[in-house]
Amino acid sequence: MQEIEDNTATTKLVDVIKLDDNLISIDKKKYRLVENHDNGFSEERIEERYNNVLEKYDYIVGDWGYDQLRFKGFYEDERKESTLDNRISHLEDYLLEYCNFGCAYFVLEKVQKAPLKNNHHRNNNHSNHTHKFRTRTTHAKAENKSNRPHNNQRRKNKVSKRRVTKKTTASTKKTFKIRKIGEKNK
Repeated sequence: MQEIEDNTATTKLVDVIKLDDNLISIDKKKYRLVENHDNGFSEERIEERYNNVLEKYDYIVGDWGYDQLRFKGFYEDERKESTLDNRISHLEDYLLEYCNFGCAYFVLEKVQKAPLKNNHHRNNNHSNHTHKFRTRTTHAKAENKSNRPHNNQRRKNKVSKRRVTKKTTASTKKTFKIRKIGEKNK
């Protein structure tokens, strides 16, 4: 029997260079590694799977499923290009709805973002490194918010409180006297 050579050598699409602990360069564009859940970040696999279409996004999320790396781009919430599905504030929804449960993932934030068209909303000071999105990791670290009901439950509570307040209004008993036409009130 003749042996078949394994020609599955992967081709490198981009150059990924690690500049610092949380700073990388993908084709000479700098990104900050904001979150690395379960060591999902892999330089080699990014080099194989990265697509230049992702350069237009402010954030790049890479998640793993069935040993495949998948990318999704997100915008800042204030951008006019952003829709509800690709705003960074909806990252947690994306992770819960579209990613495998408990999968490894990472979040990259572009260091030099395109300027916003309405600049009065955002402060570009990155010294505090706080972000507008929640992930599985940051959600678990939230301080004592697990006791609060979910949004749908809060909405139901508000509706039921409104109904209760309508029912509890004091009802005064009125008596009516039927009078004949032309009869005067006494």
